[in-house]
Amino acid sequence: MKGVSIICLLWTALSLASSSTASQQGGYDDYAEEDNLYTNYAQAAAIKGQGRGRLPLVFAGVTGFVLSKFHSGRAVKKLKKKHAKEQKQLYTQYYNDVYKMQEQINDYAYQASQYKQLAIQVQEEAELESMQRDYDEFKQPDLDGDDRISRGEFNLYVKNYLSNYPGLSEADYPRFDDFDHDRDGSISFQEYAQQMALMVQQADMEAQYGGGSQAKAQAMGSMLNEGTKKGGFNQQDLYQNYR
Repeated sequence: MKGVSIICLLWTALSLASSSTASQQGGYDDYAEEDNLYTNYAQAAAIKGQGRGRLPLVFAGVTGFVLSKFHSGRAVKKLKKKHAKEQKQLYTQYYNDVYKMQEQINDYAYQASQYKQLAIQVQEEAELESMQRDYDEFKQPDLDGDDRISRGEFNLYVKNYLSNYPGLSEADYPRFDDFDHDRDGSISFQEYAQQMALMVQQADMEAQYGGGSQAKAQAMGSMLNEGTKKGGFNQQDLYQNYR
């Protein structure tokens, strides 16, 4: 009987131990379920967090793109404005330079015109002075003042002239007929100027041909024929030839 009691006690102890173990196992199972719920929550939170983390990145990227386009547009606009300003300044400087150059050209043209007029004026004055000297010489034999030299006036003038220069002879002085080209018995101022021009040319040819009489005669004949073919000498041509 005593042995049966011991066995019952042992059985009771084993039962209690077994129930305790089962109870503990059940508690551990509850904890496992709670751990699974926490894990799922953590994963969902992580996924949600990842989604929330990407949104600021996307927003930041879009914002950066918009700002870059804005600043790029402002930079391009600023560069265009600067280029237009520089181009305007360049055109303005170009037109100013062209205007100044044209003014200089006009000034040079005006100065050249003034110098040309001055040269013409000096030449005309020189011609007038030369003509006046020739006319004064022509008037010396013209005793009666009719602007024509008769044969008598011419011979008297030559005689007085040679008397002042004893070393000269009548052969050294032109004859009356040399001046009276139209053979009307008197010498006009035009004939006088023409003959004086021929005498100057004759002196040049004598120096060129060495005093050959035949060559001088041919040259003088050519000059006279040329003057005749041209219709005679006018007063201006005579003075130009005389110079």
